[in-house]
Amino acid sequence: MSNYLFLRGNRNKSFFMNIATSLEEKGHTCHLLKFELGELLFKSNVSTLFVPFHVTKDEYPISNEELCRLSIYNITYRRDILGSDVSAKELKTYKRYMYFIDRYIESKDIQVICLFNGYHWIDQVAKYIANKRGIEIVYFEDGLFRPYTVTCDHKGINQESSIPRSPDYYDAIEIDRERMRLYLFQPELEQLKEKNESLFIVAFVKLLSMLGGLFRIHPNYYVHITFWQGLKYFVQKKFFSKRRPDRLELPKEYVFVPFQVSRDTQILYHSPTIKDMRDLLDLVYESVETINIEQNRNIEVLVKEHPEDMSRNNYQDLKKKYKNVQGVTFIKKYGVSKLLNNAAAVITINSTVGVEALARNKKVITLGEAFYNIEGVVDHCSSPDKLTDVLKGTLQKPINKTRIQKFIYYLRFIYQIEGSIQSRNKLTAEKIADRIDTNNQRKEREHEICSRHTC
Repeated sequence: MSNYLFLRGNRNKSFFMNIATSLEEKGHTCHLLKFELGELLFKSNVSTLFVPFHVTKDEYPISNEELCRLSIYNITYRRDILGSDVSAKELKTYKRYMYFIDRYIESKDIQVICLFNGYHWIDQVAKYIANKRGIEIVYFEDGLFRPYTVTCDHKGINQESSIPRSPDYYDAIEIDRERMRLYLFQPELEQLKEKNESLFIVAFVKLLSMLGGLFRIHPNYYVHITFWQGLKYFVQKKFFSKRRPDRLELPKEYVFVPFQVSRDTQILYHSPTIKDMRDLLDLVYESVETINIEQNRNIEVLVKEHPEDMSRNNYQDLKKKYKNVQGVTFIKKYGVSKLLNNAAAVITINSTVGVEALARNKKVITLGEAFYNIEGVVDHCSSPDKLTDVLKGTLQKPINKTRIQKFIYYLRFIYQIEGSIQSRNKLTAEKIADRIDTNNQRKEREHEICSRHTC
């Protein structure tokens, strides 16, 4: 049996608590560390500690330079988005929390650490400690087939995940075509069709956590968002859910460009050449125009704004730039499946929309680092100046439908765990606990075999 440590969690603060409870029912020991004031609203059945009340002035022995080299979102956001440096005071806070987490891990003999996403500074310092101590990490993230799947990976999320990159791996997979036909876009289990957690509850919890930072009960965990930005986001999200879809007549031939959240970790850490959606559109438009002129075609560009980004980026400057340009259409709300079904190609940096496009047997071009950059699955454009040539080739050649279907089958029915992150469904926790427990048993067997043969 193992000793687990759960740090933070996602917007559903019950998510980790439920998994921990399910693991304890299997005989494991779990510990949960809470960091935000809002988390205190949720009662846990496992050993729990509110960290801000236990942090001392002792600091973990790590230099500021080494700390700043970690993939800490707060630091990256300040540097790349705000154009400023993190203060020595904030780095000192990181070290103090780091010291406490390190001592706690040692005192509880922690063997597995569970993180959500992994780019928050708490996650990154815990990961650093875990690597130093040789402790296993399990990463969680929203599923690739939302909202009915969950990502659970021992290596990381997105580009850093354990998803195989070899085409041969997928060619050897046998798929259940009937299962794929019935359940690719819906859950196999009826219990998972329940409603998600209330947005009001999520907003209230986040408000309490912001107040906790304001009154210095704990550090300000939300450097990337102010109270007013949070309020604007909440109002925008409520109104957007009631907004009618855009009236749109789809062009005869078009490429679909899904915008991504501009300050998302996918852009900050896994898009080495394109950091702004404005640059993405300019690049795609120039490539499409070149092809239209050379081949006497009338390919248009459909751009869909990301709903999570609308409260921060309205792209009015970009819309003004392309206002009188024929062949470029901006879309706020419209069925993504409809946009994908009729697209000649989808051009993305590394969005999960790319996965949905593949699931619908569409041609996909990626411009960033993506776990689905696999030969015969997508066409990866490694340099922006090559996009025109890549797009020409993509539009001409047929897709490798067999390999794509096997890849999608692997993602949906083997790699992903069917469950809902945003609801308090106990079934989700049980399925995740089963997956983690099975992985541990496999590792124990491998270790035992290795010991017998003196590996």
